[in-house]
Amino acid sequence: ERLQKLNNILSQHDIGFLSLGPSTCPRHTTSICPKIVSIAPGRFSCSANVDACDVESARAAAKCVQIISTLGTDDESHLAGGLGNFRFCAASCVASGVPFFPAARGASLTDTDTIFPKIGFGIGLENGEFALNLLKEAKSIYAINTVFATRMKEELLPIQDVCSKLASEFDEHKKFSVEYLGIDTSFNPSLDKSGSIAAAIENLEEVRGDFGQCGSLSAAAAITTSLQSIPGIVKTGYCGLMLPVLEDRRLAELGMKSNDGSSSSSNLSMQKLLYISSVCGVGIDTVPIPGNVLEDDLSSLMLDVAALAGRWAKPLSCRVFPVPGSRAGDKTTFDSPYMCNSCVFEVE
Repeated sequence: ERLQKLNNILSQHDIGFLSLGPSTCPRHTTSICPKIVSIAPGRFSCSANVDACDVESARAAAKCVQIISTLGTDDESHLAGGLGNFRFCAASCVASGVPFFPAARGASLTDTDTIFPKIGFGIGLENGEFALNLLKEAKSIYAINTVFATRMKEELLPIQDVCSKLASEFDEHKKFSVEYLGIDTSFNPSLDKSGSIAAAIENLEEVRGDFGQCGSLSAAAAITTSLQSIPGIVKTGYCGLMLPVLEDRRLAELGMKSNDGSSSSSNLSMQKLLYISSVCGVGIDTVPIPGNVLEDDLSSLMLDVAALAGRWAKPLSCRVFPVPGSRAGDKTTFDSPYMCNSCVFEVE
């Protein structure tokens, strides 16, 4: 009932999406998170904290993913075919201030020394075509830092100036205190023709062939390091390389290659995505998996992501979509303006 009231208020103010933050209790993860995600028309998202070696939280998050995948009917487009998991993830080492859903969360009382946490805002970007232009200009891994330091600063400073001015105007009028948290400088793909981050990386001389082959790891590391060190920019969130399979047309295309039964090294796999995550963000993101995936296998995958996050003190998340009735290699048929289709990945 309270969720529905909040949903109505958001609708009245034309607010399309709201992340309700992380569950820190395994019992709440399995009982409350599915209810949050189920509210039509899909305005709410949430996450569950999973720390390294926290088996109980990982199992609860895995169970939550399975529950969400069974929700809804064909008439409920925000849930049909397992699509509800678009709005849930297991989050590891994710602090407040991340502006990307579903891991986004604001400050809580445990994050501040004050009775009431400040209202804060950060900026997330959709910048796949800009990434393409920068990497074409760089041509080689060795030039990435130089190109990014100059060109990204030029593009981001005007945004930062507007945000800083907005925050100060609130303070001047004494309405309430608003804090500008910064920009998440991450490369984030779009579904536009030139919006793929994976395709952009393939323009680098050191990447031999398809994204995921030799040179991809060093390219991902160089890009992430540069994104995290842009001078003069206040940063928040992941500040890394985002590789969501169903939100990047080139990644989705590479995922389809496993559907032909070949064993080519260019095929994209869960393990390949995981090892690239060791040097960048965001983790395992928007990956379709078999509908009958075992809870133990899913929780182990989440623990692997959490282990990387904990070992390197970096924010990572795991967002996967069990597709009811599907097997590894099947083509997905999601009908969403926010995603394209690929094939179902094996949870290895």
